[in-house]
Formats: sequence, structure tokens, C-alpha cells
Amino acid sequence: MSSKLNNTKEMATSLAWFSIWPIARTAMLLVFRRKLFWLLFAVAMLSFIFTFGAIYLLATLKQELPQMARFITSMLKDLDGSGTTYLNFMKLQGTVMMILLAFAGSVLAGNDHSRGGFMFYMSRRISLVYYALGKLLAIGLLVLLITTIPALVLFFEYGLLGDMAEYFRENFQIVFGIIGYGLLLSLSIGLLLLALVSWMPRPVPLVILWGGLFVFLPILSSVLAETLRDSEVNLEESSWRLLDLWNNLYIVGSKFFGVELPLFYGAIIVIFTVCLFSITAIFFRLRYLQHQS
Repeated sequence: MSSKLNNTKEMATSLAWFSIWPIARTAMLLVFRRKLFWLLFAVAMLSFIFTFGAIYLLATLKQELPQMARFITSMLKDLDGSGTTYLNFMKLQGTVMMILLAFAGSVLAGNDHSRGGFMFYMSRRISLVYYALGKLLAIGLLVLLITTIPALVLFFEYGLLGDMAEYFRENFQIVFGIIGYGLLLSLSIGLLLLALVSWMPRPVPLVILWGGLFVFLPILSSVLAETLRDSEVNLEESSWRLLDLWNNLYIVGSKFFGVELPLFYGAIIVIFTVCLFSITAIFFRLRYLQHQS
């Protein structure tokens, strides 16, 4: 009898995990219905198309005019096929991603609080953990769609247009760097956005606060680092730069590509603290909404 109960519990747990995907899929479909999403997505793809075309042009020049290709590559380090190429590309894509998430955040989760979606999920006996994971998965997939997948396409394009065997053999670790940086962005940005949306489901306050975090704080950190740092300390080594969360993600993400940047351990502490506070805020808010419903 006890073994049957255990099997039933295990089956119920496995089925509950499957509930994460429908939650994420529903949230993403709501975002895909918005014209603003496709406009911002097209802007993000412009950078991808430009880089894709530049890599193709360099590959053609290497075959016909190798000296000119080497000169251009030496001038444009972002197109030399190293880890820095994909690191800086993902950082550039992240700028558009931040704007997109600012407007899509209320659609991904905020509408559940104002239009009864959260009560619907709770009525289906879906736990708060699976609900939060479903929303987090939706945000993470959007981040991967804009940053990680295009970077992987560029990596394979660079290899296929040149000496494929040699390039993939010498640079296979770049794939893990791209995936690692993408997962870092998905997890940290996803947790932060979900925490903000849980407490501020309306789009206008969310956009204002999101802009403060990723526009005002970077400017403030640069100003403080410039004015308050010691003359012997480099600007990028000033502790005031840790106020910029996006720069902290870039510092930690650079490690995945083998690039050492200052303030690495400080950036890890800041990111970990933000994620911890985000998780706490999410479940306090969702628990409160659950009792209210």
C-alpha cells in the first residue's frame, strides 16, 4: 500500500514539472502577439544581420584579397572570430533585450495579477514554485532568443566559411562560453524582472524602475567612479562600477570566454545578492497573492 502511495506521489511530482512548459508557452505567446515585440526584435536582428554580413565579407576577402582581410581584422577586433567577438556581440544584443523586457515584463507576468491569471493557475493546484519557474523559463527563452542563439549562429558561420576543422578544433570552448553567458543573463535578469513585475505589475512604473536600474545606475556609477576614485586607480577598477549591474554581468560573462576583467569577485557578490533578494521578493509576493485569492 505504501509503495503505491509513493508511486502516486512520484507520478504527481513528475506531472507537476510538466506544468512549467505550458505556463512559459502561454506567457511567450502573449508577448508574440504584441507588435512592439516584433519591432524591437527586428532592431535586435539588424545587429545580427550586420555582423553576419561582415563575417561573410571577411571570409570572401580572405580568399581573394588576404592582405586586406588581415588588415581589416586587425582593425576590427570584434570580427576576428575570437571569444571577444561573441562576448561583445551578446553585450550589444543585451541592450535591445533590456528595452524589450521592460515593455514585455508586464505581459509576461504582470497581467496575471491584474486580470486573474494568477488565481486561475492556483485553482489548477499548481504550486508557487512551478508557477515562478514557468514565468522564469519564459523570460529566459526570450533572452536566449535574442542573445545566445544568434551568437551560436555567428560562431558556426565563422567556422564554416573558413578552415572549418581547424577553427572548431581551436575554438570549441567558445560554444560553452556563449551558452554560459546566455544562461547567466537568463537567470539573473529573469529573477530580477520577475521580482519587479510581481510587486509592480503595471507597465509604466515597471519601465521607469527598469530604466533606473539599467540607465540611471550605469551613468551614476560612471560619474562616481570618475569623480571619487583615486588618481592611481584605473576607472574600470573603481568599486563604484559595481553599481552597474549590466557591467557586472559583462565582467562575470567575460570569464566564460577566458577574458580576465577587474572587479570579478565583487561582480559575483553583487549578482548573487541581487538574485537572492529577487527570489525572496518573488515568493513573499506570490505567497501574499495566494492568500489574497
